[in-house]
Amino acid sequence: MNFEQFQGVLKSALRQPLPGSDAQHMLAPVDRTAFVPSQIEETNIRQAGVMALFVETKTRPHLVLIERATSKGVHSGQIAFPGGKVEEQDTSFKETALRETEEEIGLKASEIEVFGSFSPIYIPPSNFMVHPFTGIYHQEPQFIPQVSEVANVITVDFNDFLLDSSIKQQRINVRGFNMDVPTFYVDGHTIWGATAMMLSELRQMIIKVL
Repeated sequence: MNFEQFQGVLKSALRQPLPGSDAQHMLAPVDRTAFVPSQIEETNIRQAGVMALFVETKTRPHLVLIERATSKGVHSGQIAFPGGKVEEQDTSFKETALRETEEEIGLKASEIEVFGSFSPIYIPPSNFMVHPFTGIYHQEPQFIPQVSEVANVITVDFNDFLLDSSIKQQRINVRGFNMDVPTFYVDGHTIWGATAMMLSELRQMIIKVL
């Protein structure tokens, strides 16, 4: 699927009912606790917005991901979508996703065409409700990583995520414990946890309309 075809497929997918938690949990670690809405509301959770952003590379749709900088945080070193927590000046989760994407990878928010959003997901270890959006950056990207937050910017051909062979069980060290978890393994990169769960829904959305 080339970049032009992918844009049409993505727009069509976003017009369909979202597969939601059923698709997310296809890539959920086995120890993940299911939270019902009433339980989540009682936790005083923080809100965040992230962007599943696509760029054109050699006529193919490439997904932009970041490798988080090493820190003391629970998501240190993980591969994720660009994004972050809601700030006081943000008027919507979409604005948060755009602002944080510009801050983390250096692409201007005004030059990102947002196609839509998909299902939010709660992340227990960091107590965040994450609201994912997806869109296109139509120009040649010149990434400027925010060095305090981002160790590396990664782009991966999204067609690779559509292959069944991209999904693997791998042993991951999770907060000091070795666990076998479902992952996306593409182009030498291991993606797991909430990012893999959101990607799983996005993948199922695309497959549904192909």
